[in-house]
Order: sequence, then structure tokens, then C-alpha cells
Amino acid sequence: MKKIFFATLFAFLAGFGAGNQLLKAQELSVLHVKMYNEAPITIILDGIRFRDIRPSFTIRNVPPGNHFLKVYKQRKNRLSMRLVFVDYIVIPENSEIFAYIDSEGRFRIHDAVPVRVRPERDPDDPYADDVQPQPRPRPADVRPDAAQPQPAQGNTAQPVQPAPGMADADFEQLRNTMKNQDYDDTRLNTVKQTLGGKRLNCYQLGLLLDVMSFESSKLELVKFAYTYLTDKEALNTVYNRFKFNSSIDELKKLSGATPAGGR
Repeated sequence: MKKIFFATLFAFLAGFGAGNQLLKAQELSVLHVKMYNEAPITIILDGIRFRDIRPSFTIRNVPPGNHFLKVYKQRKNRLSMRLVFVDYIVIPENSEIFAYIDSEGRFRIHDAVPVRVRPERDPDDPYADDVQPQPRPRPADVRPDAAQPQPAQGNTAQPVQPAPGMADADFEQLRNTMKNQDYDDTRLNTVKQTLGGKRLNCYQLGLLLDVMSFESSKLELVKFAYTYLTDKEALNTVYNRFKFNSSIDELKKLSGATPAGGR
């Protein structure tokens, strides 16, 4: 009888331990790191040095939380390495993180997906060989709560003419160039180089925002382009491109509107 009892107890404890280990394993994450231009790098994560020099690193079984990361880039002479990033990063649990160091030495998260879930392929993605990111749904050009054109007197509504902006051919060339680029900082530089001396309307600005990947980059784009807008009063029509209220509050400050919760 005692043998049966202890055998049952041992099986229970073993099962509990295995379940606990499985739970811990499910919480662990995967981190992919590379340079924006895929230059050869080596890294140190939490004091662990990776001696290889290669374009990208994949670190598995990373616990969630804060981690100290150093990234070294190989110099052109290939005889030494240069420190391009050193700081703490935050890794969420049970996530596969696709990150890169941008041209300004900043740690950028390109995408984060649940571990073992592979989204659909996007051929324009710089991680196309490593992951297949979800296609981003195209938002409406105007928010449902934005001011809508009122019908003119009579039975027929008059079409609303967009404010003057960049010439159609020039704008399409700019947008296509941005689509063919891999990173937001490169796209921002393209806009800054192209937009000088040209006009832009909010409809066109919204289309450019659709090409950007990150909220912070979209906000930076609006702040730069605001000077060139011919219809600044219509800035609220691009609010739907932003997910966070803090970003919309920044836009409202830019246009002189009252932020949410403001007086």
C-alpha cells in the first residue's frame, strides 16, 4: 500500500514539475538582431559574448524582462569592431522579436509575434527570409468621426476638391520610392530630401503615413511635413493613422487644437 502511495506521489510531483517547466518554456522569447543595412555584427547580451561575426543573430529561450545589450559593428577594414549600441532592452514574454539597429544607433523593434506563430509573407519586408509579417490593413482615408463634406443645396452633393498639393506624378514617384525602401528612417530621409520647396495636402500626407511602419516615425513625418501642408485645418483627417492617444495629442498641439483631457 505504501509503495502505491509513494508511486502516486512521485508521479504527481513529476507531472507538476514537467508542467511547470513547460509553462516556463512557453513564456520564453526569441530575439533576432541585425543592423539596418545587414552589416556584420557581434553582440553581448547580459554579459554573454557571442564570438561569431555575422549579419544577424538569433537568441532563443530569452526570459521576459530587461536585458543589457551591446552591439558591435565590423569596421570597413575588418580588423576591429565599433560599438554602435549599448543599453537595456525590454523583451516581452512568449514573443518572437525582430529588431534592428538603425542608422542613428537606435534599437528598433520591427515586429513582434507570438512564439511559433508564423504570419503571412510580405515580399517588401527586410525580414522576408526570416519571418513572414502580417499585411497591414489599409485604413480609411478619413476617420468616421471626422468632418464630412455637407451636400450642397439641391438633390446632388458637390464633389469636394482636395487642397493644392504635390503634383500627382511627383507624389506617386515619392510614394513608390518609399515603398521600395526597407526602413522608416530611410523613408523619412527620402521625404525630407523630396519635400523641400514643394506643397503637400493632408490627403497626400495620409497616403505617405500608410507606408510607414512605426508610430514614432509617423509622428516625426507629420511634424516635419506640417510646414508644407496647404490645408493645416484638415490635419484631423490623418488622426486615424495613429493608435495611441498620446500621438494624437501631439498632433493636436501641433495644429493648436485642444488635446484629450486638456482645458
